[in-house]
Amino acid sequence: MIKTKPLFIHQYPDWTRFRYNAQSILAALGQTRLKEGALISTVDLTSTPESEIRTLAQDIVANYALDGHVLDLDKVIDEIQKKNAAQNDIRNFVGAIQNAKQPLTIDRIFAWHAAIGQNKVKNFRSKENFAGAFTGVSPERIPLEMERFIDWFENDPQDGAIKAAIAQFWFLTIRPFEDGNGRIARALSAMLLARSEDTMRCQNALNEQFLNDRDNYIQILSKSQIGNGDLTEWILWFLNAMQKSIESSKKEIAGALKKILFLQKNQQADLSARERKIIEAVWNGELPVVFSVKEVAALTGTSHDSALRDIQDLIQKGIVRPENKGGRSQKYSLI
Repeated sequence: MIKTKPLFIHQYPDWTRFRYNAQSILAALGQTRLKEGALISTVDLTSTPESEIRTLAQDIVANYALDGHVLDLDKVIDEIQKKNAAQNDIRNFVGAIQNAKQPLTIDRIFAWHAAIGQNKVKNFRSKENFAGAFTGVSPERIPLEMERFIDWFENDPQDGAIKAAIAQFWFLTIRPFEDGNGRIARALSAMLLARSEDTMRCQNALNEQFLNDRDNYIQILSKSQIGNGDLTEWILWFLNAMQKSIESSKKEIAGALKKILFLQKNQQADLSARERKIIEAVWNGELPVVFSVKEVAALTGTSHDSALRDIQDLIQKGIVRPENKGGRSQKYSLI
């Protein structure tokens, strides 16, 4: 018996009529949006220009790494800080998020590709494209397929997170260029998520989560390439990756949130300059979380007795507490 070779999804005449199990997708979407909303609220409280730039840089570095390109995180941070003077590739990926509300156009996609690809001419690929299990549409179909994709991207009203998953899969299936398709596809996902979050910043480095689970990322996308248009499994995987990425970001900023809440709680306390320095030193890591009088004395440049009086005053104000040991080895910590 002759086995028939499975068709790629783009070989079906109605291949872009994607389907998914609404019940399971909407349940996962609800959990994702709940976690996302909590993260946005926390980031609103704790974010600084430096932390926002670092998160965005981490996402860009991971995006390149997924395609086998290694970037230096510090150099990417430096490029982002240059803003309009940054390298074209970095500036375009930043713009996908910070200028997410601007329309997606063919020219914009060509500009992204020119910045990262080998072909600097505004042309789609002219040859068949094979990348592992991915086989893009035939070259002659690309212009029309891209026109349909952009129209959907700009006008389809469905939820932004679901749309971000579909957009990435759809673009990777067209594969309009010889190279760089993965990086652009993930930038398109980031653009749609920024639109739906209405923040125009990178909340969490989703591409890092893709990179951490790269084998499964490639496997599920490859499996969907030879499917019949049911993207339930891919969308669920994408939403789960979002949740994991959000949880990872929450852990990273937990310390900053604790500091803000601590300072808010004690903002009315009458503190001396040295006492404020002790508190800041604990939060900034200059003092250990559990510290001694000797360490405080070295920090503040005072005697043992003066440092002890500062600590005792902070204890009276309900800001510092003694640890259990006592005696000459007594340690203290912030409440």
